[in-house]
Amino acid sequence: MRFQSTSSIQYPSGSGTQPSRPSHLRQVNALGLLRLLREHNPCSKADLVRLSGLSAPTVSSAVAYLESLDLVENLGDGESSGGRPPEMLRFNANRGFVAGVDIGGTRLRMVLADLNGRVVTQWATQFTERQRAPKAVCALIHDGLKRMCQEASTSLKKVLHITVGAPGVTNVTSGIVLSAPNLKDWNDVPLRTMVERETGIEATVDNDTNLAAVGEHWRGSASGVEDFLFIALGTGVGAGIFLRGRLHHGANWSAGEIGYAAVSGRPRQALEVHSTGQMERAIGGLGIEAEWQRLLGRERGANVSELAKLRATEIFDLAVDGDRLAAQIVQYAAQILADCIVDMSLTLDPEVVILGGGVGSHPELCRSTEKLLARNEFAKPQVRSSSLGTQAQLHGAISLSLSASEARLLD
Repeated sequence: MRFQSTSSIQYPSGSGTQPSRPSHLRQVNALGLLRLLREHNPCSKADLVRLSGLSAPTVSSAVAYLESLDLVENLGDGESSGGRPPEMLRFNANRGFVAGVDIGGTRLRMVLADLNGRVVTQWATQFTERQRAPKAVCALIHDGLKRMCQEASTSLKKVLHITVGAPGVTNVTSGIVLSAPNLKDWNDVPLRTMVERETGIEATVDNDTNLAAVGEHWRGSASGVEDFLFIALGTGVGAGIFLRGRLHHGANWSAGEIGYAAVSGRPRQALEVHSTGQMERAIGGLGIEAEWQRLLGRERGANVSELAKLRATEIFDLAVDGDRLAAQIVQYAAQILADCIVDMSLTLDPEVVILGGGVGSHPELCRSTEKLLARNEFAKPQVRSSSLGTQAQLHGAISLSLSASEARLLD
């Protein structure tokens, strides 16, 4: 068999290394052909024979099996190239759905997608203080799923998998959020178990920045890039690391937790997993705003009440308009960010660094950071702004859910 795939989705192996029993071989053939059909959708049986290297009878048998599972639709005859018109096939993307969830510091965002990864509908809500606790968040996720299914005129039973992004250190194997300092009582939370119990749907849990990196690799600024960093600046600060085309979590799940990195010129502190780190306090959204207020008070005195209320991105906008103090704030953030990128580049040597998050993707910050890196003779990866913006986490969640649900399609 010569199954070829150019998809950037990281599908699980699923098939293992069992002996080639007829039933097992049929499953392997069907799964491989299903992947090809999803990638070259629509196509004919002759196309599948050519792409897979399987015999025509084997392809016909596997396609009949997929049709019996309602995974393949017959579109009728296609265009003829001189002989008998080919019978065209299409993957039935509405056979099931997957869901993605992003748990932020102040709100919950969710999407429902078909099996081609096309977003069907989405839902979001702001957290009240009581709703930020783990159990309450799981109840909100269930409520959001029901609302989205109702909007899409489908059943909750057709949702095959859900992937949840949490803003903290997350053990993906156990599904436990070890710490999320920007949320209330989020220490050693068995989130995967809680979500599965609440919704009845198989779940995956990962760090939200890791999911954003997956999203950018799947269909964003890192498409086709094997070694890259995704750095998110928003309420928090974190990085997702891709090495040789795969997400890197580290031995203790803390790879990319750069919010805890030291900031040049400040005393090094002991790391506390349940507290925010030095870099996050410096150039997370609140840190940038605090530095802006400090600079305003020093330079312009007390009569700065309206300017003091500006959010980080608004301060950056002001810098674009030529404000001198705002430009200093951009330089302040860019210098800390560039120092971090250089340190990571000397260790990991990424080809690209993608800046994302509500604050990190601002063009002025990207431009200033890239200018600082350009002074180096090496350790100066290309800097790109996220093309998916604040949707990157949700795209990553969809990608992982599609991968996780693929083998279940043949159950």
